[in-house]
Amino acid sequence: MILRDSWQRNLAAIWIAQMVSGMAFSFVLPFIPLYIQTLGVEGTTEAIQWAGLISAATALSMTVVQPIWGTLADRYGRKPMVLRSTFGGFVVVGLMGFATSPEQLLALRFIQGTITGVVAAATALVATMTPKARLGFTLGMMQVALFVGTSVGPLVGGYIADTVGYRASFFAASAFLFAAGVIVVAFVREDFVPPTKDNKGPGVIAGSRALLALQGFAVLLGVVFLIQLSGVIVGPVLTLFIAELSGRENAATAAGIILAATGVTSAVSAVVLGRLSDRVGHVRILLVCLLGAAATYFPQSLVVSAWQLLVLRMLLGLFIGGLMPSANALVAARVPAERRGSAYGLTAMAGSFANGVGPLAGAAIATHFGIRAVFVATSCLFVACWGWAAAGLRGEITAARPRNPQAD
Repeated sequence: MILRDSWQRNLAAIWIAQMVSGMAFSFVLPFIPLYIQTLGVEGTTEAIQWAGLISAATALSMTVVQPIWGTLADRYGRKPMVLRSTFGGFVVVGLMGFATSPEQLLALRFIQGTITGVVAAATALVATMTPKARLGFTLGMMQVALFVGTSVGPLVGGYIADTVGYRASFFAASAFLFAAGVIVVAFVREDFVPPTKDNKGPGVIAGSRALLALQGFAVLLGVVFLIQLSGVIVGPVLTLFIAELSGRENAATAAGIILAATGVTSAVSAVVLGRLSDRVGHVRILLVCLLGAAATYFPQSLVVSAWQLLVLRMLLGLFIGGLMPSANALVAARVPAERRGSAYGLTAMAGSFANGVGPLAGAAIATHFGIRAVFVATSCLFVACWGWAAAGLRGEITAARPRNPQAD
């Protein structure tokens, strides 16, 4: 594709930066339950509990600060927010490699949540520079970048963890985050016009109330929350479950392969469904993907081997890929360009809150009912999200976007 327009050139640079940052974070995040066991935590149950707390620490701190960062993005530009996230992650993730106790790791993860948030910052930047008729495709491409990064990351990170050690994975992740920041500095050009002194817009609270008053926006916040909750509730136990299925030897590598395969199918799906949603309607794609995710999550509770889980996770990826591009496109369609930083700050807050609640819920379910029950609970959450979206967006289900040949 010839990058004729500035938004296409910016998209290419941001795409690479998001892919690299996604790779960096996924170098280490899937293996934190295993890393915790090297910090003096003994037993699977205790490791699950610590993993839930540590995962929640970042998410809960992000929940508090994301609306603030979103408001600042609307006032001072979206590119600075991307730089804050990447260079901030470079520092704090590198420090995690020096942790000597789960308490230190917990504190650093909390700090990480206050200064990172690459996905929300990059989404806001892309959504403000993309023609409306291409939002589904463009946001789908951003999801592809995330999926590609989170597919390659676990595979490479798992290999590093098994051969060199978990600490080396943190140092490698830090270096990749620095590289992502450099890419944004060098190649992204944002035509941002700061608001005048008398027109800086409402503050965080007043602005959030105004956005929630927009038709369907509160429904979409609930959709984002439930999608993210469904995606992370299995997080604290997935690598441990894979270890049980495949054996403890090279468990990180097996987890990396399964996560990578899921990411590959999700990336392909995000491209295809993102473009399709621009033609048939974002709500339709969203609802189909929610039901498909529910249908492919439940059988994961019944698998008896790692290869069975691999097949089901790959099928899951076909539906996961269409969820967030559709939801993000629906948000962009409702919100004026000058308020999209704040809008995606709120969606990031909803997602971050889910990221905090989900691991704790997953750890609690696994502790009391077993790991397999977590997959059943996740399937039920996707069904609940489908019901919420179908009821709240009922009037838009038949409103497909007509094809615009000039947008191709």
